[in-house]
Amino acid sequence: MITKYEFDSGKAGLNLLILAAVHGNETAGTNASLKIIKELNEGKLQLQKGRLTLVPICNPEAYKKDVRSIDENLNRVMVMHENPCTYEQKLANEICPLIQSHRVTLDLHSTHCVGDVPFAFCDYPDEYNQKLIDALDVDFVLEGWPDIYSKQDAIQDFSTEHCAHAYGNTATTLECGYHKAPEAIELAYRAIVNTLAAFEMIDVPMPSLHPKKHIQMDSYVLKTREGRLCRNYKHLDPIAQGEEIARYDDGESLFAPFDGYILLPNLQAPIHTEWYYLGKAKK
Repeated sequence: MITKYEFDSGKAGLNLLILAAVHGNETAGTNASLKIIKELNEGKLQLQKGRLTLVPICNPEAYKKDVRSIDENLNRVMVMHENPCTYEQKLANEICPLIQSHRVTLDLHSTHCVGDVPFAFCDYPDEYNQKLIDALDVDFVLEGWPDIYSKQDAIQDFSTEHCAHAYGNTATTLECGYHKAPEAIELAYRAIVNTLAAFEMIDVPMPSLHPKKHIQMDSYVLKTREGRLCRNYKHLDPIAQGEEIARYDDGESLFAPFDGYILLPNLQAPIHTEWYYLGKAKK
C-alpha cells in the first residue's frame, strides 16, 4: 500500500529512513520529501555515502481524504500485527520492517494549529539521536513521552520512535509547525538535508546551530466528556500554577498543577482523546 523511494550510494555509510504523512493530513513532510526525491533524481543532490529510503505518504487513504487516520492512529499501533484488523495495522506491518532495517529514522509530522512552534521529540537518546537532534532547526526538544504513557497507562504508545528503539535503532519525530504553512515545508526540507549532512551522506556543509530548550513532559489530560479549553492555547504557551486550563460543560474545571508549559493543545479534541499535555523546562 505504501510507496517507497530508495537511493543507494554504493558506499558504506548510514541507512537512513525518512517517513512522512503517518497522519494523512500532515503534509509538510510529504512535500519536503517529494522535493528531495526530485533533487536526487535530477542530480541536484548526490548521495555520497550510505543508503536513503523515503516514504512520503505512510497513510495513503488518509492522505487522499485529508484526514488524520482511517480506523485509528497509526502512530499508536506501530508494531507488527499477526492478524491486522484495521487499515492502520496493515500499514504498520509494511512500515515496521523498514524501521527495523534502517539505523536512523526521521519521522516528519506537522500540527493542526496556525502558528504552532516547531519542535522535536527525543524519547530514547543515544549518540545517533543526539546527532540527529543537533541537525534540526528547532528551538525546543520534548523529552519523556514514553514515561507519561507508562505512568498513566491509558493509551498504548506504539510510535515510530518506540518501534525503532525496540529494534535497537534510533528515531526522532520532528513536528514542523502548521500542516499547510510554507515555513513548515521548508523546515522539513532543511531537516532532511541537515540530517544527510550531519551523517556525511551528502557533501553539504552543516549550518551553524543554535541552542535548544529541553522540556520534560509530565502528563497528559484525556477529554472524558464535552468541554472546552479556557483560551486559544498554542503549543508551548507558558502556564502558571492554579491557572484554569479547561472546563467541562457540567462545570468541573481543570487547573495547572505547576508553572510550566501547555503542550499540543487540541481545541477540537474528540471525547476520549488527548486534550493537552503538560511539561516543565529542564534545568
